[in-house]
Amino acid sequence: MTAAPVIAVITDEVSQDPAVFLAFMATHRVTTVDIRAVEGRNVILFDDRALDALAARLRDAGLVMSCYCSPLLKWPRAGHATAGGAANFHGFDPSDLPPEDALPRAFEVANRLSAPRLRIFSYLRYDGFTPADLDDDLDRLLDLADAHDVTLLLENEHVCNAITLGDITAICARRDHPRLKGVLDIANHMSVGNPAPSEDEIIAAARIAGGVHVKDFNAERRYVPLGQGVVPQQAPLATILANAPAGPLPISIETHMPSQGPVATAASLKALRGMLDG
Repeated sequence: MTAAPVIAVITDEVSQDPAVFLAFMATHRVTTVDIRAVEGRNVILFDDRALDALAARLRDAGLVMSCYCSPLLKWPRAGHATAGGAANFHGFDPSDLPPEDALPRAFEVANRLSAPRLRIFSYLRYDGFTPADLDDDLDRLLDLADAHDVTLLLENEHVCNAITLGDITAICARRDHPRLKGVLDIANHMSVGNPAPSEDEIIAAARIAGGVHVKDFNAERRYVPLGQGVVPQQAPLATILANAPAGPLPISIETHMPSQGPVATAASLKALRGMLDG
């Protein structure tokens, strides 16, 4: 393996209550986390004082931030009718903070939380999308990434334009910028009926990988704890780790099971650790 796996948990997959997710991390020996929403709001809506207080709680608990899972570009692109998907996303709606303000603010949030990575999307899906459509947005985002010393992670997401591993590979290859990587999500790749990615697709995506999200669903497309559904994970993870750039590679648990957050995340943690040890 050229990359070293680092297990992370997206905190609101356990709970949006900091006391609950901090206790969970301590109990389950998790030291690396991703932040998205806390107490019902995406942290992009927190003021500086609230962000600093959250950062202090994470630090005092011995937790390291891997990624700020921002909502950037998970909204409609101006002038394009979306083909599906909702703008509201984990405690954020574009009406809460206009895009022209949200973009720079997300990087300030990442810095205040000491997050070296910032997750982005590719606009809610619309007809006729090509990777070139993101050129202007990525110009600005990469300038901000340079200014704030942050790496962008573009996630493949079924309601957005980049759905498959091949989609994010093409966008990252077009830019070929050291601060633009992919966060690979095989469940998202498959969630709209696509077959599991081929080994060649996984190898190509691994070469631009900056992170991995793992979750699982059953044959009815209902989310289940990792390893209990139909999404292949163990073999793809081995391929990703063997072909990703050298160094730490965060693998973040995202169950999408809010009503069973602690239980589903604990089961997924056990499964992921078994896959990596196996």
